Amino acid sequence: MNLLRYVATSAATARILGLLSLGGVAGFHHLLRQLLARSFRASYTGALGGWAWVYARPALMACAYYFVFDKILAVRMEAAVTGTPSYPLFLLAGLLPWMVFMEGVMEGVQSLVREAELLKKARFPLELMPARAILLAALRLSPLLLLLWPLGIWLGEGQAVGLLYLLPWLLLQLLLTYYLALTLAILTAAVRDVGMLVESVLPLMMFFTPVLYTRQSVPEGFGWLLAINPFTPLADGYHRILLAGSPPGGGVFLALLFWLLLFGVFSHVLLRRAREQLVDWL
Repeated sequence: MNLLRYVATSAATARILGLLSLGGVAGFHHLLRQLLARSFRASYTGALGGWAWVYARPALMACAYYFVFDKILAVRMEAAVTGTPSYPLFLLAGLLPWMVFMEGVMEGVQSLVREAELLKKARFPLELMPARAILLAALRLSPLLLLLWPLGIWLGEGQAVGLLYLLPWLLLQLLLTYYLALTLAILTAAVRDVGMLVESVLPLMMFFTPVLYTRQSVPEGFGWLLAINPFTPLADGYHRILLAGSPPGGGVFLALLFWLLLFGVFSHVLLRRAREQLVDWL
């Protein structure tokens, strides 16, 4: 126990967390919990439906996409390619993680500007604001993603072993979302147009990820549109995990690692250089 306590508080651990841009989040985790609790209360105060509204939007979106792509366009899956012949399962396996990703980034990109007065009055790590936005999105929508795993097994399409890979993959998604949101939040604090651009472009990115369709259905010459989308390896991984019950392939993992390193390094450099000037920008 003493060894674990030493590791958790050692200078080496603090240095690693600092390099990962997680030092402020770990050091102020009590404050982060309070901010999360306050956000939850503020989100549903006065709403008769309460938590039901959290799940109404993804349910309605899934139904709309299912109607268009399965019933009207008659999209069909090849089990040998996707792990399931069921389009609804394929759709949900990519759509639910995408909604966690999109909501986290959309909320995170404006988190510093939205909490400008609080950041001016109280001195605490600015990275808490994007972290709160991402965790809030994850806590709202991740239960739906976890329910998809037993649903796939019940329908005979999933594999029980998939749960072993699901939670680590979700944590990697949250880390990537954190780095991306932190980067964009700092840039938005400096130039407000960045936030407006993200809010306009990000919803369209879903149509350039293998969420509504398979990679194999993309015409030759347009694959690069999926390759430059950081969510593409995440979607591929979720399809492998939830539908085939197998871990993401090496190529998928390396692609995700590339985006993690890119945004991780970029956010770390931005955070170090902008920390002193950020309050003035706000």
